[in-house]
Amino acid sequence: MAVSPSLVEHFSKPSSLVHMLFYRESALDVLLLLEQYQFDVYAVKRCLTEIARHLRDTPTSVKDLHVHNFVPRLCSCLQPYTTNFTIISCLCLLLRRLFSLGGTHHSSVVTSGLWKVVVDAMKHDSGNVNLFEMGCALTSALCLERSGVAHEANQIEMVQSGVLDMLCVAMQTNNQLSSVYIGAAQTVANLVYKNAGTADRALKSDLPQLFSMGLHSFFKDAAVVTALAQVLFQLHVASPPKAQHSYLTWGCVDRVRACLAAHVADVDTEYHLLRTLEVTLRDNEPAKDVFCAKEMPFHLVTIFEDVITAVSQRRSGGGGASSAAFLSFVSAVIFSHVAIMTNVTTSSTCGIVTHPARVQMLMKASVHTFAVSSLTQFPKVIPVLEQCVRVLELLAMPGMYKPILIRAGALRQIKYIASTKSHPGLLMLCERTVAALL
Repeated sequence: MAVSPSLVEHFSKPSSLVHMLFYRESALDVLLLLEQYQFDVYAVKRCLTEIARHLRDTPTSVKDLHVHNFVPRLCSCLQPYTTNFTIISCLCLLLRRLFSLGGTHHSSVVTSGLWKVVVDAMKHDSGNVNLFEMGCALTSALCLERSGVAHEANQIEMVQSGVLDMLCVAMQTNNQLSSVYIGAAQTVANLVYKNAGTADRALKSDLPQLFSMGLHSFFKDAAVVTALAQVLFQLHVASPPKAQHSYLTWGCVDRVRACLAAHVADVDTEYHLLRTLEVTLRDNEPAKDVFCAKEMPFHLVTIFEDVITAVSQRRSGGGGASSAAFLSFVSAVIFSHVAIMTNVTTSSTCGIVTHPARVQMLMKASVHTFAVSSLTQFPKVIPVLEQCVRVLELLAMPGMYKPILIRAGALRQIKYIASTKSHPGLLMLCERTVAALL
């Protein structure tokens, strides 16, 4: 049935008849209707809603849309509506349905300019938190071809289009809103995912400073802290040296210390925070020195003890202990990084040189007690056993701390592990550590 243009005059007061005008057998038919009445707000809203319904009820229609240049045609119709929140909301819903059916349209949404329609709306109404959240979710979805696979072309195009600046402005304008920090952090994490180029652009912007401020302002908010820790981790993975420098420049070690102390009952948040410390300390001598200067070994050992206490108080079925094992593992890796001097030439057969002052700090902080305790608390978690035995080996290497380590039960516990486990890598570490202790 053809739509009479005269009926459009009544769209502001739709009757049941006018409602029915938008029901079509295919999404393509609705698209044609959208193009015909693209200057009528009500018609555009109804068409977007109907196309989204078709995508939900008839997933195979996505192939027809791709063949008929659906995204560029949709973009052409929606250019005048960047200031209409209702239309942009309908568009975001439609795109979410579209992406759920596969990554066929990911590239065209960016190259056609359709994504920019949403971003322009976000810029125009920077105080609209709901719009900001929808735009961030859309941008994040466009960064990935599928789970774990970055869409590099989209990441680059969106960063070059100024999305990072827009996120900075949003965080500065709404610096009291936790949801804005979460949305911005998650979006940046996806924009820099496995992409050194976009990560470098992000690190040159005001984002690192804003992330540090966010850790300070929202240090008690687990959701914000987790989101910020995740984006800092992704920045380190994509561009390690520059991210490590930025981490120290903006005082993130102090921020993370405060956050760790505030979330001892939340194992997941603690884990994400410790991951950022671990990647910062990799082959980074200045960071290791800062870590010790701020007495972080003492804080990590104390916090880990508090976490274990909190987990044991609420544990049911052993799940809490399993989660805490991840914290033990990452903490042990951190302590190993701190003990080792990197980029040092040595004639030692193992090729490892320990830093005397930092090892002394670790011993004073009772890291050896943490390691021995972890060996007894997580006897079935091989990665934890390996890393804690490794820590004890490094602490034993200078020689002067052997009696302390033996009195703490290190030798006895490692011999027991060597006699009861069969994992080759773990057995090799036990053999080396026993030799270092004797």
